[in-house]
Amino acid sequence: MNNEEKEILEEKLTRLRQLSENLDESFTIPGTNIKFGIDALIGLVPGGGDLIGGLFSLYILRTAIKMKLPKGAILSIIFNIILDTTIGIVPVVGDIFDIFWKSNKRNMKIIEKYLVE
Repeated sequence: MNNEEKEILEEKLTRLRQLSENLDESFTIPGTNIKFGIDALIGLVPGGGDLIGGLFSLYILRTAIKMKLPKGAILSIIFNIILDTTIGIVPVVGDIFDIFWKSNKRNMKIIEKYLVE
């Protein structure tokens, strides 16, 4: 990989990290160390908030596919998105799950793990 390709990859990773941070850990519950993001907030919207959050997560998946991550990594990312979206639909329980599962942060760890290897 030449320097230009490395710079492009690092730029993509920076954008993905920022998106992941915004979706999963933008805010802190006062008096605690518990963080949540836009994904948890839009998940509060009945009838589709979690589906919208899932669409944002698909951008991370799309980028991982373009980076040619192994099939196992892609399947793990898909699993995280499906789990987050499916459980997120359940009122109250899904909202609490969103705060603690942080599928986008998990997916970034998967991407970074395979890029290091």
